Amino acid sequence: MALATHRLKDGTNSPPRLRLSHALWALIHLPRNGPEWSLAEKCRRVKEEGFEALECWLTPEGEKEVRDALDHAGLRLALGHHPYTLDDTRQAVAQAKRLNADYLIGQVGDAFLSDQEAALLVRDCRALAADEGVPLFVETHRGTVTESLAATYRLLQAVPDLTFTADVSHYFVAGEFGGTDLEPHLSRLLPVLKRTSSIHGRVSNGEQVQVDVGDGSGPLAQLFMCLWAEAMVCWLHEAEPGDILPFTPELGPPGYAIVHPNGTGELSDRWKQSLVIKQLGQEAWARATRVVGS
Repeated sequence: MALATHRLKDGTNSPPRLRLSHALWALIHLPRNGPEWSLAEKCRRVKEEGFEALECWLTPEGEKEVRDALDHAGLRLALGHHPYTLDDTRQAVAQAKRLNADYLIGQVGDAFLSDQEAALLVRDCRALAADEGVPLFVETHRGTVTESLAATYRLLQAVPDLTFTADVSHYFVAGEFGGTDLEPHLSRLLPVLKRTSSIHGRVSNGEQVQVDVGDGSGPLAQLFMCLWAEAMVCWLHEAEPGDILPFTPELGPPGYAIVHPNGTGELSDRWKQSLVIKQLGQEAWARATRVVGS
């Protein structure tokens, strides 16, 4: 794929589109009952459900096995990394090029860096990746330089062209956001949504980072769908032919997932919930395209 540094591109003149990805991390300990699926089985199920790629965090020792499994299933690859230094991103960029990954996600630094240190690290990591032609999207994530909206606002003052992998569930927990009215959440999150180049799908109630949303029709799930749709509208307004917006259900295993107190396993069927999140992402895209096309 042809690469740009601010968003994913496929090098064609095709209309901008949504790409459904899945997180390999979110397939750990699945199914809920019974032996864990093999890597090949995970890839097969992901492909059969219409996902086009896997987002992975890979060690050099395990990368060939995953690359071979993805190739066999016909899945694309995206890579995550957690850079504390510029050299961490240098190694991740080399891995991305070695494995033909489409883009990098960066959970950058930690929440205890000064504003100046955070901005410098983000700038340097993005510049290094850009020089190598690899898009790097900074993930909104607790425990990093984007831990809170306040910290993210300050980072944007220093790095206004920053692009995100937006996982707004982290902000709901970090800020203890409550309620399901769209407007207050939208006004808070709009600076991030305007700069979103990929989306992680997870729903938080402001107390737990990951909750079961049933069939997705409830007010909390619909709130998140509307927030994702707004990010997609902003992305579409700037989109060019060949641009791709990855949307990735990312429901983590325990301890993200809530478990029975008696130790009998997860309360939710995480695989089925991933498919509900996928459906909500598609619903958000349909809404966004209607808005932009009207």
